[in-house]
Amino acid sequence: MKYSNLWFGMIIAALLWSCGSEAPPLPNDPEAVLKQYQGLVDKNLLEKAKALSTPAGKAWLDELKAIVEEEPDSTLFHTQFLSVNCVGAGDTLRCQCVLEDQYERYTSDYHLVKLNGQWLVDAPQDEIQIDNDILEQLPDSLVREMMQE
Repeated sequence: MKYSNLWFGMIIAALLWSCGSEAPPLPNDPEAVLKQYQGLVDKNLLEKAKALSTPAGKAWLDELKAIVEEEPDSTLFHTQFLSVNCVGAGDTLRCQCVLEDQYERYTSDYHLVKLNGQWLVDAPQDEIQIDNDILEQLPDSLVREMMQE
């Protein structure tokens, strides 16, 4: 009798453990995907961020991981999205964002691709960056207006 109770207890424990290890569902709203993705990148949880990335995005995260491993303590951020403006057609979006971290306010573009019904962040595109000194001098209302265009 003791052994049957032991087996029963082990089976229940295994079932509870397997239920608790399920990954939470991925967000499918583009803005929610961006925020969760950036939050994971900010904390250097790059392997988890891959769940929200296209194949090209995963390769980019691998490159970023090599850089972060050199100085892990100096690469933690807290990014706040001040505005998000996503435009596109079909299964691709370009999201222009105004972001702020503990150091500065800046603009950034994210490219999202819908694969198998899930919005995923693509690898960054090479682009011209706006000088942060110029952006900091612009009034917030003008930055919002620029993002709406």
